[in-house]
Amino acid sequence: MSEAQLPKIPIKGYAPFDPLKHCMIGSGFEVDWFRDLPIYKNNKIMDPLKRIAEETEEDYQALDKILQDAGVQTYRAKLDINKVGSLKNIFRPPINPRDHFAVIGETFYAVCGPTEGFANVLKRIPKENLEIRRVEGAISTSVVVRLGKDLYWDSGELIRDEAHLYPNRTHSQRTPIDLIKHYSERWESEGYRVHHSKRGYHSDGTFSIVKPGAIVSLHDIQDYEKEFPGWEVLYLPDQSWSDPHISNFTKMRHKVGGKWWLSGEEDNDQLIEFVNTWMDKWVGYVEESVFDVNMLSIDQNTIICNGYNKQVFDFFKRHKVEPVIFNFRHRFFWDGGVHCVTQDLYREGEQTDYFA
Repeated sequence: MSEAQLPKIPIKGYAPFDPLKHCMIGSGFEVDWFRDLPIYKNNKIMDPLKRIAEETEEDYQALDKILQDAGVQTYRAKLDINKVGSLKNIFRPPINPRDHFAVIGETFYAVCGPTEGFANVLKRIPKENLEIRRVEGAISTSVVVRLGKDLYWDSGELIRDEAHLYPNRTHSQRTPIDLIKHYSERWESEGYRVHHSKRGYHSDGTFSIVKPGAIVSLHDIQDYEKEFPGWEVLYLPDQSWSDPHISNFTKMRHKVGGKWWLSGEEDNDQLIEFVNTWMDKWVGYVEESVFDVNMLSIDQNTIICNGYNKQVFDFFKRHKVEPVIFNFRHRFFWDGGVHCVTQDLYREGEQTDYFA
């Protein structure tokens, strides 16, 4: 069946815990992409890259099965290297769809930079549900959290005379003011209340709305008593790099500028130099990421997590939520948890007012 004959993908999304029916999953890279480069015969570089490529794909397939077993129709983003011509033309593989796109109401927003690697999915979205714009900044559900009639948007834009209010912001995602104004007005005309913040990092790495009445969050993210009155909030500490499972990150932290980590390669200076020089756009800024907050709900009673956390799982039990563990082994390289590597395309539900 040709791409033109494939059925169109329905688009809808109002809240992150509404029943998930259609979902995009990212993909990584293939070792053969490096075949024409001088480093292809350098095992110090290629063996770790091969491990990342193979295990990343294995993990995506495991996630695909989890979702399909739950009755979710899945769609894999795929980059055709023959169409882009060269690694030089790739911003990064389609690892984290969530960084690029948003579904708000019945519109799929591709308001971002390059979309190479996602074209096979975007072609199946009905034109009346699709908005594509090439602009600086991005509209994505990594920074816009949906809750029925309420949208919580961290634009990351600093007004010059407000900079002193955010002294600790080091890794920012800036959004032009005219873009913020345009979409704020649009969404308000569609019946949303738009709440702005300017922390400058991804909301899905700082708080997660598990279900009505339950939130998992880092400290000092929202004024929950004001914006979520009566809801229970579980506060988590920032990522503890003293955890014995990930403490080796500290050995290479300064070599990589806090951006990425690959276990067992802390002293592999050839790999570190290659990634820092040629793959710096492929990685993120993992030093600031807390993956225990980055979760994907299948519905109000089922949620996919990146690993076991007793505090979080006890919270789930109180709220009658069943966790499903997905171990994305190279999340510290890609700077992406289960929420990042997916993009929900269709959830049941409506524009409910949870604070009526």
